[in-house]
Amino acid sequence: MKKETSNVLVAFLVGAVAGGVAALLLAPASGAETRQKLAEGLRKAKDKALDGLEHAKDYAGTQKEAIKEAYHEGKEAYQRTVKKGVEV
Repeated sequence: MKKETSNVLVAFLVGAVAGGVAALLLAPASGAETRQKLAEGLRKAKDKALDGLEHAKDYAGTQKEAIKEAYHEGKEAYQRTVKKGVEV
């Protein structure tokens, strides 16, 4: 992901969270209700963040294995090429 794209994404998420908190704080609800809504929203955000982190870890592991495999295949191809060059 390009740096500009990730910056825009982060800015959007921060703005969305700030807007949500402002809406809850300005809503005509009691303090207890507002705190409960905030706690629930934070719990959901935490769960989504943990799910995203788990997905990112899985993706990174998959990419790591693919890179290892490509490296070994390239190394073997190089060695075969060198061996053929010596035999010629």
